[in-house]
Amino acid sequence: MKDISTIAGDIAGLRRAIDASGFDAVILCSPENIKYVADVQVDTMKSIRDRLGLIVWAKAREPVFVLCQVEAGYVRKNSWIADIRAYKEFVNPPMTVVEEVLRELGLESGRVGCKLEYLPGKYVLQLIAALPKLKLEPCEALIRRVRMFKTPREIEILRHGYRGTASAMMATYLGTQIGEDEWSLSRRLAAAILHSGAESIAFNHINAGPNTGFPHASPSDYRVKAGDIIKADSGGFYQGYYSNVGRTGKMGKPTGEERDTWKRLREIHHSIIDMLRPGNTGQKLFEAARVLHEKHKLPFPYAHNGHSIGLEVHEHPMVKPYEDIPYQAGMVSTVETRVREVGVKGLHMEDLLLITDGAPVLLSDTFDNEEILVI
Repeated sequence: MKDISTIAGDIAGLRRAIDASGFDAVILCSPENIKYVADVQVDTMKSIRDRLGLIVWAKAREPVFVLCQVEAGYVRKNSWIADIRAYKEFVNPPMTVVEEVLRELGLESGRVGCKLEYLPGKYVLQLIAALPKLKLEPCEALIRRVRMFKTPREIEILRHGYRGTASAMMATYLGTQIGEDEWSLSRRLAAAILHSGAESIAFNHINAGPNTGFPHASPSDYRVKAGDIIKADSGGFYQGYYSNVGRTGKMGKPTGEERDTWKRLREIHHSIIDMLRPGNTGQKLFEAARVLHEKHKLPFPYAHNGHSIGLEVHEHPMVKPYEDIPYQAGMVSTVETRVREVGVKGLHMEDLLLITDGAPVLLSDTFDNEEILVI
């Protein structure tokens, strides 16, 4: 069993949030929230959706972890949670065990929060049928609020992941040869991300030439030509946390038009980064990005221009319309600046910043892409 002091997330902060909330208990059920609270990654929760893991955490009580019997031994070894209740797959349904736990806690008619964005409807209906007086309500905002603020350990995990991914991109770009196909680029970048310390690849989009005009194209048989733009938007999992880096290179010297466009994009990028300060909101940054693109005569068809990140790739606050959560010290956000001509060419940069009481701090401080990298 782990010592709770080694956990990356803010468990004490979550305990306080639950105790101060209007809920009698919360049920944590998404793989990301399970990882955050229990500090253990149960992979089959993602690959086998009916193999639920649920943490029932009542006010002023210790959490109870309900999970599939086949994973119980692994979780007992790797989590700090002592009370583990296992269900036998295909024999006793997981919500039956959750029902039993709630009855033990005297919460048959209690007000219980749950991430209803994640838990499938059939399980919600099963629990309501078993406990018809239970008041089951969404609690996404409560958990999200705690996870918005990164602990020092989380910040170091993210910094390591971004540095590792950016370094992997640099090595991949500098090793690119004329005639190499995108499959080879993708394999080399994936291997370099893993070599940098990631336990697995989260996503990997590296393309050349006209395929850079697509945001997330799969690798293809396209072979790199002299004068091609090379663009990557890739990430790995580092101790369960995402990296998400964007960088751009060129097989040979950029044209005057490419240098000019990149210079304008960088000006926008730095301006938006500088706005990542306490009191500003994602909505304000998004509107500023729209105005700056218009000023620099660049298209802005995007739905967002950045996002927080952690155990999920898109976390709040996001740089998007209607995002009214004020930035505060301890939050992180990416800034994603790009221009695409679909099926022709794309230029892309994406960095991660830590919000402080003063200027934001760059966490993706490897592979300086102030200029398009000449390969």
